[in-house]
Amino acid sequence: MEYEETYHGQRIIVTALQQPEGDWKSKAELLDSGKRVPLGKTSDDRYPSEEEAKRAALSIAAGAIDRTRISKGKP
Repeated sequence: MEYEETYHGQRIIVTALQQPEGDWKSKAELLDSGKRVPLGKTSDDRYPSEEEAKRAALSIAAGAIDRTRISKGKP
């Protein structure tokens, strides 16, 4: 499943995929000018539910956005 979220005005696409074993993996991409930009850091972790996988990917994306904002001097 794909979800679109917004964090500090930045659009994030989160993809959660159920694995054959029944657990879930996820990834996040930033949407910049209509193009998907993959995040350099991803998690290889597996989660027992789709919601947990989604939250983990969103957390990684939010961290990347926060680090970029801090480097530009924004709170």
